[in-house]
Amino acid sequence: MSEAKSLPPEMIFPLAQLRSTGAESAAITFEVLNPRGEIPPPPTVGIRPRVADLAGKKIGLCDNGKFGANNFLNAVENLLRQEYPTATVLRLPKPAAQTITLTKDWYPEVAAQVDTFIFATGD
Repeated sequence: MSEAKSLPPEMIFPLAQLRSTGAESAAITFEVLNPRGEIPPPPTVGIRPRVADLAGKKIGLCDNGKFGANNFLNAVENLLRQEYPTATVLRLPKPAAQTITLTKDWYPEVAAQVDTFIFATGD
């Protein structure tokens, strides 16, 4: 059988004091705090409109650096070159596959180089 557990002596007095005060004489209020704090959400940006036609445009093919994404983008690049011979296709691999925070400056660089892009993920 399990032993009965008792409260430590330092807990008995505060509990007895709470019990002895009637509901009419004192109100107890508990404040619950979130230990995570308040983190403001990051600013959001709307989606840009699609380009009407790919002819003559600069198209960026971006991947997350993981195995398999390159195979997909090779096929997409071949299709784009056949369908839109006047378009320029640029390969822009992401510099670090596992991280977003280390590549925050990479995204504006890509946007400055191309009119539109296709992003592929591997694995």
